[in-house]
Amino acid sequence: MKKILAIGSLLCAVNAFADTGSVSVGGNVVELRFQDFSPITKPYAGREAVVAYEATFEMDGDFGQDLTYQVGGKYHTRWFVGSMAVSLSATCTGPGLAAPIFLGEDLATGFRYNRTSYEANPSFSNDLNTGGECQTMTVRLDKVGHLSRQFYTRVTDLQFNVHIIEKLPN
Repeated sequence: MKKILAIGSLLCAVNAFADTGSVSVGGNVVELRFQDFSPITKPYAGREAVVAYEATFEMDGDFGQDLTYQVGGKYHTRWFVGSMAVSLSATCTGPGLAAPIFLGEDLATGFRYNRTSYEANPSFSNDLNTGGECQTMTVRLDKVGHLSRQFYTRVTDLQFNVHIIEKLPN
């Protein structure tokens, strides 16, 4: 019986850490993977070019306190198009907002050397008080460059983490 309770407790704990549906202030780190992002496309040469990726999720615990928003990760492309810049940005929305709140951004470049691709690693950390209005957060990754370059760049994997920490008073 004790073994069953221990296994049940372990499964509950694993599920708590595996949930990527929302982020809690000071709580879990949201792990965003390729399948969590939706492609944003534009028409190009009779087809659709993926120009960006976007992930949106709920946020809990913004009561108007000072918060530190940390977003960062890895942006992988195929080796023959590895020299590609990517812009990371994040915004928050809520029912009382006319426009999204800008949380931060970064620009990073992946490169290739000796037929090996090195991923771009954009990240930012920003202290901000959204007045308790941050209820839905969006993380966006935009390919940088001409539309034809965006069309031929194939993103093979995305691995990003979002962590929101309550900033303690000095």
